[in-house]
Amino acid sequence: MNKGVNEMLSWIRNVIMINRSFRVKLILSLSIIILLAFCLTGYLTYRYNLTLFEEEISKQFTSTNEEALAKLDLKVQEVVRISQTVVFNPSIEKLISRINLNESSDAFDRYYDKKQIEDQIYQLKSDAPYITGMYLYDLNGNPSYFSYTTAAINAPDENVFKVIRSKISDTSGDLVWISVPLPSSIEPSGFRNTIIVARFMKNSSLTTYGVLVMAFDESFFSGSLKELTKAGKGQVYLFNKSRELLFTNSPVHVDQLSVLQNMNSTQLMEHHLYVQGVSEVTNFKLVSGTSLTEIQSRSRDLFKMIVYSGLVSILLASVLIVLSTGNLLRPLKDLMLGLRKVRSGDFDARIEIRTHDELAYMGESFNAMAEQVGRLIKEVYLTQLSEKEAELKAMQAQLNPHFLHNMFNEIYWKLYLQDETETAALIAAISEMLKYSLMPVRTLTTVKEEFQQIRNYLKIQKELFETDLETIIQVDEDVMDVQVMRSLLQPLVENVFMHAFRNMVSHKVLIIKASSRDDFLEIDVTDNGCGMDEKAVSQILGVQGSSLPHRTDGRESLGVRSVVRRIELVYGPPFRMEISSLVGSGTNMRLILPLLTNDERRSLE
Repeated sequence: MNKGVNEMLSWIRNVIMINRSFRVKLILSLSIIILLAFCLTGYLTYRYNLTLFEEEISKQFTSTNEEALAKLDLKVQEVVRISQTVVFNPSIEKLISRINLNESSDAFDRYYDKKQIEDQIYQLKSDAPYITGMYLYDLNGNPSYFSYTTAAINAPDENVFKVIRSKISDTSGDLVWISVPLPSSIEPSGFRNTIIVARFMKNSSLTTYGVLVMAFDESFFSGSLKELTKAGKGQVYLFNKSRELLFTNSPVHVDQLSVLQNMNSTQLMEHHLYVQGVSEVTNFKLVSGTSLTEIQSRSRDLFKMIVYSGLVSILLASVLIVLSTGNLLRPLKDLMLGLRKVRSGDFDARIEIRTHDELAYMGESFNAMAEQVGRLIKEVYLTQLSEKEAELKAMQAQLNPHFLHNMFNEIYWKLYLQDETETAALIAAISEMLKYSLMPVRTLTTVKEEFQQIRNYLKIQKELFETDLETIIQVDEDVMDVQVMRSLLQPLVENVFMHAFRNMVSHKVLIIKASSRDDFLEIDVTDNGCGMDEKAVSQILGVQGSSLPHRTDGRESLGVRSVVRRIELVYGPPFRMEISSLVGSGTNMRLILPLLTNDERRSLE
């Protein structure tokens, strides 16, 4: 001991000899280290934060882009339906054919035929108010059969029809989507960007008898893309299957347009993040972009804040080092004097604690040396008194997480494999069981409350995992209010599902009964599962010389064994658990417990 004291005295003397030069070097060294650490931390945080934001925004924006594309598909399919209704309408085909065959006939007959075409098309158009123009052209490019135009645009002229005819010339009656600026009397520029949809009109014999042209305002697309253009910050570019631009909400350069047309994955361009999606139904391509300028600006502000914080920390650290080195010497001197007294045999020596740092810990350790023997005796005495309660609490701490882990793990895999959401009733049952399991271990419960938790557990098992399960619960009215330890039944019932029913697929029967007999409370848990041999029963009951049963992962199985031990610790003989089982013929676990009165309950609590 004297050797240890001498070594500590030597160390204290060396510390006291620290001079001002060393303090200055220490302050400068620590300041530089702190500055470098803060700069490195700030840069890494800046890069990580920026990358994390870009990845998260990319995922969210891609999902929103796909949803918008799905909405566009629905609208496009509606246009396809309208065009097919017109093209494959036998009445319209018959009327157009009659007009073509009787061009020199009476003008009234032609007017009457066109009027019938108009009536039928207007019935269709009433269900599609977004159509701003519809035209039925003959093969010479004349709107001979039907023409409808709103005030927003003028009817397509000959040049526009030539463009349309060139686009549909290589098709066999499929719809072609293009964007064309049409003359408009309400636009300041004199033109209005319009979506044109056109197709050949073919009969059942694949004979072309006309051209159908429909016009839509750009709002036809913008309504489905509003989630991508919130607050006017998002950019959208919609391309047809020929990768021609149909709609955009922002100006685009030729070079940028070429990149957007050919992009196949997420890209960063000019502080913007662009994602793309291609419809499997219409083959339309939707590219959407969002600005990263604000995110990058926030990340830079975060980096500056970290650097400024580092500078302030260096100043504070310098001040603290100066103060701490000055206060370091006085506690060390007191400690050295106390060690000299101990070396001389004075174990009543005490050191005054002046600080709250490591030196204070050393002083407190020194003062504790004289009291060590008495403290050890006291600790042994208190350990003996609290042994039972400590063991009970340890078992409860193991039991609750053990049960909750099994339950939530099964629920997780069920949802994962079947992609189902939990009902409110199941969530309520789990919440109630969690609340019940977190009550203090020494707080008693009633048979009624204990069985209610078992019903919650069985409800979850039957709803989620055990489709072919028959349960029978019988509780005598005279034992409903009998006081018992909480969470006694749950490990037994859980053991049935984890072991007894583990390899069973159908015809699972579980019977739980509670009754009074000969001034005892008897609770039976019976199943028709795989059963156990005598060795397994001895391990669970804790017969002398037997080890604890083990789980398949190598850990000790604490569930049922903890119930046996808790009954032994709290009640003692003659109260116990009995197990009768045959391999392949099921198991009966019986709890024999006291019929506790209210006075007995208060004594236990």
